[in-house]
Amino acid sequence: MLLGKLALHTNHDHLRVPLTEQCLEEAKHAWMLTETIQKLGAVPVKITQTYQSELGKIYGFPDSTVDILCLTRVLEVVALETYQKHVAMRGVTPLVRETLEAIIEDEVGHIDWIQAELEKYAGGPEGQKVKEAIAASEAASRTVSEKFYENPMIQRYLELVT
Repeated sequence: MLLGKLALHTNHDHLRVPLTEQCLEEAKHAWMLTETIQKLGAVPVKITQTYQSELGKIYGFPDSTVDILCLTRVLEVVALETYQKHVAMRGVTPLVRETLEAIIEDEVGHIDWIQAELEKYAGGPEGQKVKEAIAASEAASRTVSEKFYENPMIQRYLELVT
């Protein structure tokens, strides 16, 4: 949803297509995860306090192309790392592993196009803005991650699977 909003609000036409495509892929990932949960006999739980919502509270809504790219980059990097950690855990069912590995492949592509776009901006007049936005998005991400891993439910989950 966030990427769709970003695509809608950007004034840079060259970003609208890749952001929209990425929005489509993220929706596909959500469906893949939902379908996997259902196939395992469970019902997806509604989660309103997400990594993205918490990051947004700290980082704020991006107001420039550089902000959009940096925010998207940090979200993708964290998602990729999370999926990779989950796949590496003991006891992961084959269905979950298959789903996550398919998602991981897409996430790598997402990071690649975003990084290439950021490098274009970094080499131009907005180079300093890129450095500052990357630092701000990564700092916000660290804050959200610290809170996430303090959650007793997350700590119990990690103890069970490691």
